[in-house]
Amino acid sequence: MVPRRPCFLDGWADRSPLQPAIGEPTRMTSSWLDLARQSILNPMAAAPLLVSTPLNPAVVPLTLALVAVLNGLLYGILLPVDFFSGGFASPIVLATLVGGVVWGSAAILAAVGRMFGGHGTTTTLLRVTLWLQILRLTAQVVLSVVGMIVPGLAWMVGMAAGIWGIYMMICFVAAAHGFDTRLKAVGVVGVTFVSAVLLLSVLLSAMGVAPVEV
Repeated sequence: MVPRRPCFLDGWADRSPLQPAIGEPTRMTSSWLDLARQSILNPMAAAPLLVSTPLNPAVVPLTLALVAVLNGLLYGILLPVDFFSGGFASPIVLATLVGGVVWGSAAILAAVGRMFGGHGTTTTLLRVTLWLQILRLTAQVVLSVVGMIVPGLAWMVGMAAGIWGIYMMICFVAAAHGFDTRLKAVGVVGVTFVSAVLLLSVLLSAMGVAPVEV
């Protein structure tokens, strides 16, 4: 009996829809773009896909560094020069701060979620947080361009995007922790938000950054 030669389709059914075969960069890009579209239009369906997709262990830290740098550059361009005091006007310092905040938020989401009965790890929540950060950063760039053309429209779209972004986060946190109801995810997001604000305030005060007067 002649042995069957391996076929490039072998193992196709065992892979995630977002995990392409070797040598398929076009399909990989299309898959992630499809996930981005689904994350915006139907976050309940997209969240389990993101959580269950196997990734190289190096992808998450590299993505964290990329997101931190891009956010630092964006804030350095959009914010007034005197918004931060001292060295915080530097995009490098801003990128470091953003990276710490993103990682800290993921760690708090994981810890608080386990208190609510979830099983999400810091790595899983960091993946979710980074994905939402990428979508938020893209939306911020688009809104900045629209704001230069139609300021009023950008403000309204920004408000709607912010509200929808909270709902997206609730769906993704629920999937990451395996909650049977999104109400638990609402509690996790709420507690995490308050904790993150308090920790960030303490951190900025320790670094000598004065609070913004309203």
